[in-house]
Amino acid sequence: MIVFKFAVFLLAICIKYSSASCVCYQPQNYTGRSAPIGNSYQESDFSPCFLNSPPCSYVAYSGDDTYGWTGLILNWATTTGSGGLLEIFDGSDASGTPLIQVQEGDNILAGSPKNIIKSTSPRIYIRYNQTGNGSNAYYGTIRAESGLSPSVAPTTPTVAPVTRSFSSPDFPKDPYLITHDILVVINQRTNGGSSALRGVNAIAINFVGQLSTTTNANSDSGTRLSLASLTPYDPYYALRGDIWGLNASTLTTALPYNGIAIEGNIDQALTGLVDLAFTVNQNTTADSRRNVQRSIILFTGEWPTNAQLSLDVKNKFDSKGVNLLIVGYNLTDTEQSQLLRTDNRWYNAVNTQQTKSPAVASFVNPFYFNDGSATNYWCPPHPVTPSVDTTYVWFQEPYNYAGPYGTQDWNGFSSYDGQSNRYCNFANSVYTYNMPSTANTMKVQVFFELEAGKDFLNFYDASNNLIASFTGYDISASTFYTSTTTLTARFISDNQSIYRGFYVSITPQTL
Repeated sequence: MIVFKFAVFLLAICIKYSSASCVCYQPQNYTGRSAPIGNSYQESDFSPCFLNSPPCSYVAYSGDDTYGWTGLILNWATTTGSGGLLEIFDGSDASGTPLIQVQEGDNILAGSPKNIIKSTSPRIYIRYNQTGNGSNAYYGTIRAESGLSPSVAPTTPTVAPVTRSFSSPDFPKDPYLITHDILVVINQRTNGGSSALRGVNAIAINFVGQLSTTTNANSDSGTRLSLASLTPYDPYYALRGDIWGLNASTLTTALPYNGIAIEGNIDQALTGLVDLAFTVNQNTTADSRRNVQRSIILFTGEWPTNAQLSLDVKNKFDSKGVNLLIVGYNLTDTEQSQLLRTDNRWYNAVNTQQTKSPAVASFVNPFYFNDGSATNYWCPPHPVTPSVDTTYVWFQEPYNYAGPYGTQDWNGFSSYDGQSNRYCNFANSVYTYNMPSTANTMKVQVFFELEAGKDFLNFYDASNNLIASFTGYDISASTFYTSTTTLTARFISDNQSIYRGFYVSITPQTL
């Protein structure tokens, strides 16, 4: 578990006057559904500083005139008695009475009266100033929710084309073909300060710019996007836009270009985000789609040695059918060794020193395209395995297949909600079995639930002739016999819908 590093952090706090490297936490106006609030900071290491002129301020726009602002949360890690004051105005400037004033040291918790303030405008003006010198450390967010009367008629979004001419030396396939619900997460804490955070953001921008995005909850193609950033305070994340409501452009606009000097709890943040964003079958536009692959991709410029990504986190991801990918940028050797460890590893991870197309290819090709260029922990292979009594062998896909294994298992498996235990897109798996010399035929039994007409489990004999092919749905078992000396099974899936997969048992027999 990652804990706050208050001791180290407090040593970094001293009285700092305005300098060239001290910048406002939010240097420009912002559009999104979760607006950040934080102290001014030194660009080199994100330590807090005091910017005494002019005050730090910006306008936050929800992006939709029917969405107003509420849910203010604010935490003070350090105060210096400098008369700090945070003010939020209802509108685009500081005219009129503030919607709320928060004095230095006044923590705003969820459910408190100040937490549930409501704006009457989709725009708020956020300003921080102080009367004395000193470096206060604080961080918070305020979110946008629906409820305002629309001021203009809604526009109908245009849908990006799903086919295009594509050629690239970096990608074997067009990234437009990726069909995922992807939650992009940015770690605002980096060892390299603002420069490293800009690099982290650049990789994210170049990644989402390759995708064909959609906000249609019923679409079986294209990628839906969400965005969050890691924060140092419970719940250790902040949403930075609509869940599944972003495209590449709006995600880029909402990326954080400001940092934090305290580490949060990465395990708890990821667990909370899985619960928040990846529920299916609730009949809301914020549902994760049922039969698409789901992934959280965390971009980070550091990797703390005490980050666990424990089996408890894995179990939460597994329960929602979500994959985890961590993309490090310029990590140290020590950080790499911790992140890329192989013991109890259940997530995918890379480290890159680049930000452009080759950097994106380093994780898209092995993990989203599943091209075999690196071990894919999302889709680990399952070996052909002897039964306990050695009378037959078996294999399955996905590795955590949860369908029937015999005709007696029919009950309880006739319906499936698409939540978890599914195979991957772009699968190309091969399983081979050599019939023992004591047998002259083998019985092959197949239980399967595949995308009909697009995902196939094919069986070949020793001369590579097709013996049997399965697609669609049969969880009561299909059976065939063959006398080939070598049986090869190949499973191929396309870029779209994924289902429960298959279980195969092979029993050698003597006639």
